[in-house]
Amino acid sequence: MNRIAAILAVTVILAVPFLSCGASGDNDEHLWLYEIMPAGSFEAVTLYNAGSVTVNLKNYYLDDGEGTVRFNADIYVQPKTAVTISSAAPDTWLTDRNVMIYGTNGIVAKSFILADAGDEVMLRKTSNGEVIDTFVYGNGDTSVKGWKGDAFGRITSGKMAIRYSMFDTDTANDWRLSSAGRTGEKINSAGMFDALITPFVFPDSKGDPVFAALEDASDEVLISIYILDHRDIVSLLMALMERGVSVTIFLEGSPAGGVPDTEIRYMTALYEKGASVYFLKGHDGYKRYDLVHNKYAVIDSRTVAITSENWRESSFTGNRGWGAVIESDGYAEYMRHIFTSDCDPSRYDLFGLKEIYPSAASISVPQYKPRIVSHYETFNASVRPVISPDFSFEYLKQEISGASERIYAEQMTIQYTWTDTTVQSPLSWSLTASNSGVDVRILADVTFATDDDGVSRDNYTVVSIINDMDGMQARTISGGEGFGLTHNKGVIIDDTVWISSINWSNAAFMNNREAAAVIYSADVADYYAYYFLTDWGSVDMSVRLEVNVTGDTAGEAVILDASSSTFPQGTLFGWDTDGDGIADRSGIKIAMTFPEGVNHCVLMATDPSGSVYYYEFTVMIHPKGANTAFFEPYVKYAPFIAILLAILAVTVFVRMRGRRR
Repeated sequence: MNRIAAILAVTVILAVPFLSCGASGDNDEHLWLYEIMPAGSFEAVTLYNAGSVTVNLKNYYLDDGEGTVRFNADIYVQPKTAVTISSAAPDTWLTDRNVMIYGTNGIVAKSFILADAGDEVMLRKTSNGEVIDTFVYGNGDTSVKGWKGDAFGRITSGKMAIRYSMFDTDTANDWRLSSAGRTGEKINSAGMFDALITPFVFPDSKGDPVFAALEDASDEVLISIYILDHRDIVSLLMALMERGVSVTIFLEGSPAGGVPDTEIRYMTALYEKGASVYFLKGHDGYKRYDLVHNKYAVIDSRTVAITSENWRESSFTGNRGWGAVIESDGYAEYMRHIFTSDCDPSRYDLFGLKEIYPSAASISVPQYKPRIVSHYETFNASVRPVISPDFSFEYLKQEISGASERIYAEQMTIQYTWTDTTVQSPLSWSLTASNSGVDVRILADVTFATDDDGVSRDNYTVVSIINDMDGMQARTISGGEGFGLTHNKGVIIDDTVWISSINWSNAAFMNNREAAAVIYSADVADYYAYYFLTDWGSVDMSVRLEVNVTGDTAGEAVILDASSSTFPQGTLFGWDTDGDGIADRSGIKIAMTFPEGVNHCVLMATDPSGSVYYYEFTVMIHPKGANTAFFEPYVKYAPFIAILLAILAVTVFVRMRGRRR
C-alpha cells in the first residue's frame, strides 16, 4: 500500500467527535471498525472506541477470512479515541495519531492481507469468536456474519472507507469513501451565526461587492478558489499588500484544462510582491480532495465574500451566478479555521507556487483604481457554513426535506444518474417535497450540452425526465439578458438560500472541497428568488431608471418624473431630494421646490423582491427672474461668440470711418 496512506491520521482525529453521538450511553464496551485502507504497499485498519469505558484490544482480534491480527498484550483504548493498526511504519511526517505496527506491542498478523479487489474485515471477540463488527468492500463476500446488503465498493490506493453514520446498521450506508487528511466537520459542529448580508448577482454586479469587501481589508486576506486570474482582483491584492495586508491564496492545482497561464503569471506577480500562494496537487497518487472548488475569501476574520463564480473577469461579467458578502465574526472565524486546515504547508499534497512553477515569469499588473460601487442593500440574517465533502449532502437533504412552500434550484450541473429517484439525491428529496405540495422548480444550464456515446445524458435529458415526474417543474436555460453561461449552484428553500460552489453531482458533494453559505432570511431569499423567477421567465426583471425634470426656477414648482423608466409592476419609488440618503418623498412623479444652485438628488426604486435600484441626478435652480436656462447650452461657445462680436465691431468701425472720409 502506498506510503501516502499514513496521512489518514488527520481524519480520525478530526472525525471521532461526531461518532460519539452514536455511541451507547451505558457502560458496555462499544468498539467499532472505523477506517479501512487496503490498497497499495501500506494497509491499515482503524478501531474506534465509541463506548463509555476503556477497551482492551487483547479481548479482540481482526479476521479477513484468510488471516488474523491478534493482540497478545494489553493495549488500552480510552473512550472516544481511536488506534490505527498498520502493516508498516508510517513516514516521518506522520506525527499526529496513534499508530501501531504489526510485530510491535504484542500485535501478531498471520496471513492477514486485504485484497485490493475486495475483501471482508471482521472484528471478533477473542473469547468466543463472536463477530462484533463487519465491513465488506469490492468483490468481498457479502454473506458473512455482521453484514447486510451490497458491498461498499472498491477502495483504490490513496483512498479509504470511513465510517460516517451515527448509527451502526451493518450496511454500506454507514460508510463513505474518503481520503486521509480531510477535515471531519459535522452539521452540528458548524453552528449558526448572526450576520449582516449583502446579496448580489452576476453579471449585474460585475463583482463590485467583492471588490468593496477586499478594499476594506486591514490585516489579512485568505482566498480559497478553483481559479483566480481577474486582473483587477490581482491589482487590488497588490495594493493591499503595499499597505501591509497579508495575502494567502489556496488554489486547485489540476483544474479542467490545466492551470491557466494567466493565473500562473498573476500568481507569480503576487508572490513576488509578498503573497503566499499554494496549490493542492496530487503527490504519489495521493490528494485529499479531487478538486479545490471553493470560491470564497476570509477578510480580517470578520467578513467572508462567497460566490458561485470563479474570480475571473469573464465569470464576473458573463455568467449568471450568485454571491454574498457576509459580515460575521463567528462565520468568518469558522471559515478561517477551514482555510488554515486545508492550506497547512505541512500537508503532503500542498505545494508552494515556486515548487511547481520555479521559472514562471510574472505579468505586468496596472495600479489598482478603486471602483465606483453602487449602493447594495444589506440585511440582518443568520448564516450557517456548509462544506463538502464533510456534511453538505446530509444538510441539503435535511433542508429540502423540511421545505413547506418552495424549492428553487438554478444549477449548472445535475448528475444524470440522479434522475433515478430511488437513489438518494436532491432530485429524489425534491420529488418527495413536491408530492407534499411544495412548489419545486429547477433550472438547468444547457450551454455545453453534449451527447455521450449516442446516449443523451446532458441537462436537456435531465430536465425532460424531471418534467415527467408528478409535481416537479424544470426548464433549461442557455443564457439570458446580459449573460451567457448559467454557472450558478444556488438553491432557495422557503426563506433560506444557498450561495454555493457545489454542483449537483456526487463528486461535488462527496469528493471535492466546496463551500456554501446557507442564509436564513426571508428578505435575502426573496432577493434571489426574484432573479431566479426572472431566469425562469415569469418575471420581467428589467429595471432602467430615468428622470425627466421640468422647471428650474427658485420658488416655483419643479416636476420630477420617473414614469419613462422601465420597471416591473409593484415597484415603489422614493426620492432623496436633500442629499441625506433618506427618501423624503414617494411616488413615481412628484412636484416640489428647490433652493438656488445645484441640488443633488437620488431616485430609489424598490422592486417586488426588495431589490433597490438607485439613479443619481442633479437639479440646477436659478434665481427667480434670472432664468438663463435658454442660454445654458451655448455657454461653452461664449469665448468664440465674444471674439466674433469683437471682429464685427472693428469691421463696422473701420467702414464707418471710411465713409466719413
